[in-house]
Amino acid sequence: MAELQDLLLTAGHDLAALALPLTLDVARGDERYTLLRGEEQTLKPGDMFVSDAQGVISSILYGPDQRTQITPATQQAVFTAYAPSGLAPETVAAHLQTLLDNVRVIAPKAEVLWQAVVPANA
Repeated sequence: MAELQDLLLTAGHDLAALALPLTLDVARGDERYTLLRGEEQTLKPGDMFVSDAQGVISSILYGPDQRTQITPATQQAVFTAYAPSGLAPETVAAHLQTLLDNVRVIAPKAEVLWQAVVPANA
């Protein structure tokens, strides 16, 4: 719902399924991962993606992966949002707040343990 409201692509992952650290990168075109629907996908050159130590977990063009998806058993989640260059950090922070508000509809005691907006030139 936050994606539709704020028009920012967002992916959610089960923290327990992640092999930290996370890395933000631009695809060469040979990176592969399994999509939520179970299909293998090769990234297109220039696609922005996030990976962990085991591989790609989401990309702008294809979305989140199957391996780290949020399930009914998820206790801690990680959310990433892709924002276009030039968008004010406050706008991204407001989107993350909207996301938290939505999460609290399902999990009223949910809390944020860490949050950051990474600038485009980082």
